Amino acid sequence: MNADNTPLPTPLPSETDYVIIGAGHNGLTAGCYLSRAGHQVTVLDASPTIGGMTCTNAILPSAPGHLFNEGAIQATGIFGTSGIVQDLELHKYGLRMISVDPAHIQLAPDGSSLGIWKDPRKTADELRRFSKKDAQAWLDLSNALDPAMDLAIAYMKAHPLRPWTKDVAKAIGRAVRHPKRLYSLRNLATASHTEFLEETFESELPKGALAAMAAFSQMKLDMTAWAMIYLGIVQKVPNAMPVGGTGEIPAALARFLYAHGGTVHTDSRVAEIVLSHGRATAVKLDSDRIVRARKGVISTCNPVITLNELLPDGALDRKLTARAKDIPIRKTHATSLKINVALKGEVSMKRHENWRGDGLDLRKYLTAWHTLDEQSAGWDALVRGEWPDPVPVSCAMIPSAVDPTQAPPGQSTFYLWSGVIPVTPREPWEDVRDKIGDSVLRDCANYYVGIDDLEIDRAVLGGPDIEERFNAPAGNVYHVDPLITRFGPLKPAAGLGAYKTPVDGLYLSGAGTHPVGGVCSLPGKLAAETAMRIEGKKQR
Repeated sequence: MNADNTPLPTPLPSETDYVIIGAGHNGLTAGCYLSRAGHQVTVLDASPTIGGMTCTNAILPSAPGHLFNEGAIQATGIFGTSGIVQDLELHKYGLRMISVDPAHIQLAPDGSSLGIWKDPRKTADELRRFSKKDAQAWLDLSNALDPAMDLAIAYMKAHPLRPWTKDVAKAIGRAVRHPKRLYSLRNLATASHTEFLEETFESELPKGALAAMAAFSQMKLDMTAWAMIYLGIVQKVPNAMPVGGTGEIPAALARFLYAHGGTVHTDSRVAEIVLSHGRATAVKLDSDRIVRARKGVISTCNPVITLNELLPDGALDRKLTARAKDIPIRKTHATSLKINVALKGEVSMKRHENWRGDGLDLRKYLTAWHTLDEQSAGWDALVRGEWPDPVPVSCAMIPSAVDPTQAPPGQSTFYLWSGVIPVTPREPWEDVRDKIGDSVLRDCANYYVGIDDLEIDRAVLGGPDIEERFNAPAGNVYHVDPLITRFGPLKPAAGLGAYKTPVDGLYLSGAGTHPVGGVCSLPGKLAAETAMRIEGKKQR
């Protein structure tokens, strides 16, 4: 890797063991595990930079010293569950992480706030200022989630069709000791997100926090309360940020890959997966160059693209073709809004900090402030194709307050993300981009005081921008809609959810496969392990 995290200028090989489509963190993770095992790996990406949605770049010409995570929010506890950092010893390849706790702070207009800590007892202590009942309800929910998350995390780290690992067995053994706790979670499988929050808590801050932290799908639909598993992750795994931005994760992975003989090639868009006698044997670039794969092709781009655009017609049978075309990317009716802002100074959050009185610098933490009712109304609006007013902010943060390397001295970076944006709006995105950006940032100024006066420049990305920049259909940052019906072997679709596809030599990976989207790396690791296991069987 060069100093600016661009790939080394290496010739594109005509043949390799494994071709990996996509140099995001999952593609690079797959490449690391394959190259460590001695396989020759070639990673291809259409973008001029590595990292996919996890890239970190100076994207504003008027603020060249301000670094932004272009697509991803930041690495969260989900990345910590993977064990990738320890397994690949990424600290030896430049990755440094900064612990961030609490994981989320819910702000209120009156200056009060609620911190969501890894230790649920600390959250409960804060909740007692608002409701003793809610404090106990929080502890009860956390205690119930604890054994369930042991099992969920163990399953996340296992192959979706062969999950019987030692970790899963141990987690089952621990979980069955707490049948009452597990039984108390039964409503998570059937209730709506809104229903669960309303019946569990009486004060507004915990309801607003748990709506914002898990902004995955329409809140009033049955079977959406499963989103509470995100709280379980927060309370199981420490939250951390990479020094230098989320892009330092793919940068460290790329350094590992190069050290083990692999190569990465940007500006290399794959136009077709080439089949020979029904087997994936090569990829064809849009430049017409061919890269042959002796052992397999692993695609980490959106499975909708892999299965419906890159594969030749007829590669899948009729049933699987129908399933591939119906992979859900718009069924939640939502897409994303990401706003990155360069600031020439530092905002103030003194009003909320003074109320807390505990010395926390609130700029360092993910925050949100819209109530459950406002967020629920936002979901109702987007289903109708309307722009929510206000747009519910799922999270906002000043990353440079945690890691000063991301902005010039005395200056700041700010971003916000909302997952409550219509994917098929009546008013086109290009017609409302400036209006939405102005409205949302005015709202932010009530909590990040001075942001309006300090702005140097901004980048406002809606679903169409995310689709164009990251080749993500519908601007879907999860690749596949986060529905309870699309987990494990059903992700992205039945018959396509175990990394190996019916096309010999072709494997799916990336955010659209087990276990989850977001910054995770497990899809890449598990796909690589699957490919090596199948190749090993062929050698015997």
